[in-house]
Amino acid sequence: MLTFAVVAVFLRKDRFSGDYPRTVLLEGPAARTVAGLRLLAGAIFLLTVGAGLFGVQDAYRNLITTMVWIIWWVGLAFVCALVGDLWALVNPLHTIYGWAEKLFAAMTGGRQLSLGLAYPRALGAWPAVLLFFLFAWAELVWQDRDVPAFLARAVLGYALFTWAAMLLFGRDTWLEKGEAFSVAFGVLARFAPLHAEAGRLELRPPGAGLLVREPVSVSYLAFVLLMLSTVTFDGFIATPLMQRIDTEIQRSPLLAGWLFELSEWGLSETQVLYTAALAFFPLVFLAAFWASSWAMVRFARSPVPAWQAACAFVLTLVPIAVAYHLSHYFSLLLTAGQFIIPLASDPFGYGWNLFGTAGYKVDLTIVSPYVFWYGAVTLIVIGHVIAVVLAHVVALNVFPARAIQSQVPMLALMVAYTTLSLWILAQPVVE
Repeated sequence: MLTFAVVAVFLRKDRFSGDYPRTVLLEGPAARTVAGLRLLAGAIFLLTVGAGLFGVQDAYRNLITTMVWIIWWVGLAFVCALVGDLWALVNPLHTIYGWAEKLFAAMTGGRQLSLGLAYPRALGAWPAVLLFFLFAWAELVWQDRDVPAFLARAVLGYALFTWAAMLLFGRDTWLEKGEAFSVAFGVLARFAPLHAEAGRLELRPPGAGLLVREPVSVSYLAFVLLMLSTVTFDGFIATPLMQRIDTEIQRSPLLAGWLFELSEWGLSETQVLYTAALAFFPLVFLAAFWASSWAMVRFARSPVPAWQAACAFVLTLVPIAVAYHLSHYFSLLLTAGQFIIPLASDPFGYGWNLFGTAGYKVDLTIVSPYVFWYGAVTLIVIGHVIAVVLAHVVALNVFPARAIQSQVPMLALMVAYTTLSLWILAQPVVE
């Protein structure tokens, strides 16, 4: 009922310009502050990789596991979604390559550290799609993800690949098109209230950055749906339903035989199953969204192609995904994130106490289950309402004559997505 009430507020509008109120908070260069943040991020990156390679190989005593999976992926995602795109400001891969560019220019009389190859237009954001899928696999399926040395090699390998791509196509081009986390954090930051552009820091309504004047590319659409589906999959694999599916597959002689044959390639049977499920989830999301987009066009009686409608509306799903991400990872960030306090004093696990925090005891009861549950429900409902509003704003531009009618399939999809998110949060964790 709330969904339809929100849409009814916009019934009297015939069209929406896409503009939204902005307040300039800061204008002009802040070079010293930015340089300091980048220097700090670069140093933390090198320290993290060094700890993984040379520190004690214990996930709880080595900086890299907490830094990568909790502080960077979960914590930075929170910052990007709720504040602004901090990753674009402090990305250490960008910073370190920038240092190399300056050194190369000084040694060669000003030459650029780039081969200057033109980025193929057909590639679009597909490299970022592939790289993000590999990251999701490492986070959710890879059994050695908490082994410090293996994780450090993976991080270093990704960094070397990124720098090689920057060498081929240029630093800014690769960050915009192919670097998975610049694209991922950029998607989340579209929801954020702070936006930096052309030397100005602006304040805008939450979610306003998800309104675009032109439809996004098909590859960008695929990236957004991959992000949404992998976050949902992360919650789904911890539910009793996933465990029952796993059990039933293992009981089937035919399916168990296939899993055994595939496991001969080096993955365990569980990893093979989870890899297949991880690949299946984005396809389900894509099919459901494409069907909704096709139905929207039919309801609106519009000549707009379904793929174009899909590319116009895909960002309107992001608020629900942001709300679910915050709800799903909030307790993890507050509990497991505390490990960074003792690790700051002893990043290698050598028994140091650099800042006097090595003896800190992690409080795993810091989050009340009641606060977590009611907070999670509130966040997801708010995300759903914002998504509905954004979708209607887009509909006013894409289907101005029948905006309300066109929104019936999209509302149904959003309700289904919200319901799935709430159902997953309500399930007992069985991992």
